[in-house]
Order: sequence, then C-alpha cells, then structure tokens
Amino acid sequence: MISVYSYDTKKDNFTYGQGISFLSEELKTQDFTNWVDLQNPTDEEYAILESFFKFHPLAVEDCKHFSLFPKFDEYDDYLFIVFHDIQMNLADGFFNCSDEEKYAKLKTAYAENFDAFELKISEIDIFTTSNTIVTVHGEALTAIDRLSEKFKKRIKAFKNGRDFILHEITDAIVDQYVQVSYVLDEVVEILEDEVITKCARGINDKIVRLKRDFLLFRRSLMHEKSIMEKLMFGPQYKISKRALYYLKDIHDHLMRVFDSVEINREMLSIILDAYLSTMSNQMNKAMMKLTTIATIFMPLTFVAGIYGMNFKNFPEIEWQYGYLYVWIVFIAIGVYSYNYFRKKELI
Repeated sequence: MISVYSYDTKKDNFTYGQGISFLSEELKTQDFTNWVDLQNPTDEEYAILESFFKFHPLAVEDCKHFSLFPKFDEYDDYLFIVFHDIQMNLADGFFNCSDEEKYAKLKTAYAENFDAFELKISEIDIFTTSNTIVTVHGEALTAIDRLSEKFKKRIKAFKNGRDFILHEITDAIVDQYVQVSYVLDEVVEILEDEVITKCARGINDKIVRLKRDFLLFRRSLMHEKSIMEKLMFGPQYKISKRALYYLKDIHDHLMRVFDSVEINREMLSIILDAYLSTMSNQMNKAMMKLTTIATIFMPLTFVAGIYGMNFKNFPEIEWQYGYLYVWIVFIAIGVYSYNYFRKKELI
C-alpha cells in the first residue's frame, strides 16, 4: 500500500492519498515537499521505486530483506538509510499512562507473562531525495501510524522542508526506543529486588533473555548513532542548519538510550553473579546442616553399633537399667553435640 503526503509550497496546499495514481512527475519538482510511505509493498509497488524514483536496484533489493544491522548508503542524488523499529507490546500503551500505572503494568507482566518484555525488531528503509522522503516497511508500525495521524492534522514539518520530515520519522522511532528503554530499566530493578529479597527460581532464565534483548538493542543503537553522526557532520548531505539542531537532539536521545543499555547489561551481569552466589551460599548452608546432622549421629551410631554386636557376654545386657542407661547416653551425646554446633552457628 502506497500513501502519498504532498505539500505544494506555492499554493500552500496539502494533499493525502493512497495508491500509485497519486504519484506524478510534478511531485519531483522543488515546488513540492513529499513523504511517500510503502507498507507491505507488492512487486508492482517495489517496481515503482526503480521506475519512478530511479533508486538503485541494490537498494530496492535491500528493502525486500531484513537487515541485521542499520546501514547508511550514499548515492549520487539521494541517501539510503536502514533503521530498526524496536517495539515491545507492553511499551506501546505507555505513552498516555502515569508512572503509577506504568509500574503496575510492569509488575503484573513480570509476575504473569514475562514474554510481554520480548523485543520485536522490524526494519524501516528510508530514501532521502532533494524534496522527498520515501519509507518502506513490511508490517504496520506504531511509530509510522502515529506519525501519519499527526501529519494529517498538522503539516508544519512539510512547510519546514524535507529535513524536518526526516526528523519527524526518526524522532518517532527513537521515541519508542525511550519507552522500551524505560521498561527494561524497570524490569532490571524488579529483577534485582527479587534476587536480593526472594532469590526465586527461574531468575537465571529471565536474566539470559534480558541479556539477549539488550544485545540486540545495543547492536541497532550502535549503528544508528553512527548514521546520525554522518548526517549531522557531513556537509555533503545538505542538512539545513535549523533541522541540524533537531537531529542533534535525536542523537542525544540515542546516546542516552545506548548508555542505559550498557549500564543495564553490566547490571544484569552483576545480578546474575549475585544470584549464582546466593544459590551457592544456600547450597553450602544446606550441605553444612546435613553434615552437622550426620556428625551428631556419628557417636550415636557408634554406641548403637557396639550394643548391637552379636556377643553373649555384655555386662549391661543383664543389667536392669541397661536400656535406660543407653538412652541417657544417646540423649547426652545428642544435646552436647547440638549445643556445640549451635554455638559455632553451624545449625
């Protein structure tokens, strides 16, 4: 599906439509500022990228396959950028929630459905020409849908030019990063509290899953920081000075999210070490108690073994109080051993 957003700078007229029919050669002139969005494009719509926009076949081919790494390619008269859209089901509903509501949702999901914290990484391909931004993505993206509704009501970005449309698109994506980062920050804190207070089972599985998510998140952020730096510091890309400040703001957000991811990765390693150490200590305490109990019963077993031997002449066997005598010995040894090990804090 092709969605075409066009602003005629001469007539101060904004138009929106869906379908190939809304593309015309007139849109290529500098009188128009455009955003063309292709969602789950067909083969015919992919062909439009080559025939109408004259994009390189290799770039169009990249749009058809998921790229593990964000990338930045420069062609003669346009740029090709691959960004990752990172979503989390739980984070999608956080934009209009208070901090208390967010934390309540987090605690519920942590206790009942840890799968809600799994990251979903999609690709969004961005072509930047002199007056047009073309985005290509497979599935519907929350950031793009939200941005589409915003543009239909407020066309200020189109009036400010192509660079501001690029800013709006990347900003919408990075805003989601911030929400996802917030959720992961809170999950790590909950996990830390659980390790310290409960040391519940299954924590190591959660830690491993979170470490994987942070690794994927970091991989995308690392390359996207580099992309934004190229846009900002490359004069050949002709980013307007006004838009440059906004792109720097996006770069700052990426830096903060990247730092948060790095810190949380270190925290997860510390939490995992603490968890394994706690489990090891608990195991040592259990083994110590079992060893102490076995030690207490060793002299009792020795006495019982002596009087359990099959010999005829035992003085105590003919004694009227022999049985009581043995029990007194058992109890005395047991009480003494118990008090001794308790003073040593072994039980």
